[in-house]
Amino acid sequence: MKRGMAEMLKGGVIMDVVNVEQARIAEDAGAVAVMALERVPADIRAQGGVSRMSDPDMIDAIIDAVSVPVMAKARIGHFVEAQVLQSLGVDYIDESEVLTPADYVNHIDKWNF
Repeated sequence: MKRGMAEMLKGGVIMDVVNVEQARIAEDAGAVAVMALERVPADIRAQGGVSRMSDPDMIDAIIDAVSVPVMAKARIGHFVEAQVLQSLGVDYIDESEVLTPADYVNHIDKWNF
């Protein structure tokens, strides 16, 4: 388990961002990490409650723009999304019920990541 980075984030603020400009603002404001999202959770709920993994080009641009860890979300059970996020080099992958409703059976086998 990668505990060093988790310890580094403990007690800090992780900001939700939807573009490079927001990521830079979050970093400048002292965020310990950013969560690259297609939409913020409030907008997801307001627009029907389902979202997709963020655009890989947007995530890649955020990774290039900031020095803090970049996190991204994959839908529950969508292991290909997790593989894409891993190939981009995100620091953390969140298999998220924020993007889709809970599924208690088809979670990603995270031991491979």
